[in-house]
Amino acid sequence: MYVIGTAGHVDHGKSTLVECLTGIDPDRFQEEKDRGMTIDIGFAWITLPSGREVSIVDVPGHEKFVSNMLAGVGGVDM
Repeated sequence: MYVIGTAGHVDHGKSTLVECLTGIDPDRFQEEKDRGMTIDIGFAWITLPSGREVSIVDVPGHEKFVSNMLAGVGGVDM
């Protein structure tokens, strides 16, 4: 299984991209939806036409949540 991470500046559409690719909204908490920004790491997955599974870790982009971002990138394939 591959693990992909989305990281970047706040409000650049990382979570929207993940949802478009997988159909899964990685923002799980009501506060994230209310504020329109990822606060904690989110997860989604997709099975490629080849049958290979890919997990996606969506990490926060806001500077106040860097500790959450760092927790999420530990499992990303580099």
